[in-house]
Amino acid sequence: MLDPQAIVDLYDRHAARLYALALRITGNSVAAGDAVEGAFRELGRNSDVRYPATLLIHATRTRALAQQTRTPSAAVIPREVTPRRLVEDAWYGMTVSDLATSYSISEAKVRGMLRDGMAQLRSQSAAGTK
Repeated sequence: MLDPQAIVDLYDRHAARLYALALRITGNSVAAGDAVEGAFRELGRNSDVRYPATLLIHATRTRALAQQTRTPSAAVIPREVTPRRLVEDAWYGMTVSDLATSYSISEAKVRGMLRDGMAQLRSQSAAGTK
């Protein structure tokens, strides 16, 4: 069972990265904050969990995706679909299905763009550029 100090330590260690993940998914700072807050509330209810950091990541991602679907469409800033952006979003935990829904493109197109994005990253890494 986690004591309150352990939860504070987990917050200090992981909150910034969890917020970055949620912000990347939602594109909205308020929704991202709500997702992280909800994840820590869930941890408080399930404090006997064996891997609390894993629970926090999963809960934050799940809540951010739920927030994303609740955000009014007028408040959503359209994001340009690029292979690099898809690779970045996949890195932060979005699945092919999530990406397809988020960008309103087919899963086949997402897979192709992920391949292209990884190839671009490989070539840039070999060349030593960003």
